[in-house]
Amino acid sequence: MAEDETNPPANDSPPAEKSPPAEAGGQPAAEIDRVIAFEEEVRQDVRKRTTLYEQIRVLNRTHRVMLALKAGTEARLILLKMYDPMVLFYLCKNPKISSEEIVEIARSDLLTRPTAELISRNKEWMKNERVKFQLVMNRKTPQGLALHLLTLLGNRSLKAIAKNVGAPAALRRLALNRLQGIGTE
Repeated sequence: MAEDETNPPANDSPPAEKSPPAEAGGQPAAEIDRVIAFEEEVRQDVRKRTTLYEQIRVLNRTHRVMLALKAGTEARLILLKMYDPMVLFYLCKNPKISSEEIVEIARSDLLTRPTAELISRNKEWMKNERVKFQLVMNRKTPQGLALHLLTLLGNRSLKAIAKNVGAPAALRRLALNRLQGIGTE
């Protein structure tokens, strides 16, 4: 068992939600680098994927957040399945993340206001209709943001929202109005 797992740091305060946790003495960086190096081996041999999952699973939250910032494809796919909203937030800050992974985050029940806002501020991701659609349909997206994104959707997405009985009534009504040309600029 690693020393940092048995002896928690003296500072018991959780890491700030918007800033990445500070490295403690270089050891977390070495652990993260070890996982990233092993991820390269997983690409060569798919049978090692379970072992990569186990290595990521035993990381504490701080290390998973640090890994989310640097992770490659295999590790990101595993981190997407972890039940941790902060990990999803930092996955969005990973420069290697794909728009398909952003669609999965936008669809997630773990979506938080900061994560939704971070996604909506990225111009490249907002070019993807599926990202906008999933943000609008996610009940965790702030209503003001969802209403703004609804105005950016194409007719096909608007039709899907108007027909979806699971969508909030206000969104369905606005989508129907936009399709009928009511209240549009």
